[in-house]
Amino acid sequence: MGTILHSCADFIIADKPHGIPTVPLKNRDMEGTLLALVAAECPDILSVEGRNPWEYGTLHRLDTATSGLVVFARTQEAYAYLSDIQEKDLMEKTYRAVVARGDRLRGFDRPDSKTFTITSYFRSYGPKSREVRPTQDIRRADTPVLYTTRVADCGDNIMHCTITRGFRHQIRAHLAWAGLPIVGDPIYGNNPGTTTTSACTLELDCFRVSFPLPDNTPFRFSKR
Repeated sequence: MGTILHSCADFIIADKPHGIPTVPLKNRDMEGTLLALVAAECPDILSVEGRNPWEYGTLHRLDTATSGLVVFARTQEAYAYLSDIQEKDLMEKTYRAVVARGDRLRGFDRPDSKTFTITSYFRSYGPKSREVRPTQDIRRADTPVLYTTRVADCGDNIMHCTITRGFRHQIRAHLAWAGLPIVGDPIYGNNPGTTTTSACTLELDCFRVSFPLPDNTPFRFSKR
């Protein structure tokens, strides 16, 4: 199966493997990124001016360790529309997470129901702010924005997590906060400090995206 799973005149949906960045860092070559793989097949995304000049038509990003679907705009008009949809919380991304059952952390009381919602602000944490921590105190937050993860317990330690706008490491940190660390997570998992390798892959994959098209027709793409 190729990197690009869906293509139309306005946008592309690509499948990012584990272990590669979505986009390059500022002023870095994009070789080795998902952006480079997609641009090799559809160079028109490089004509789009994105939020940052080096991201071009990329609408959202996944952590390097996370796999799954990423949307790219092919035209400036499509980028403007899809960016506006995201700002209005109308673009949903759903992830499949395999979790371990751990202790509930102070600050979040996970309900016993099969579906629940985790909402928090976020603050940077640790050396060079490589980690994040959920917080309910806006005074400690990096931004005054509340971020929500909707969780559905599908059994067999599989969680489906849906977000609209996302913060760095949001699902990983939210699930760990709820006592459900993702298997293979070297930062928020049961064995922090280990390295995510091919033998210990982060079990987090974005498998579905959905949003309304300009004519209000619902669009949904799933790779499962």
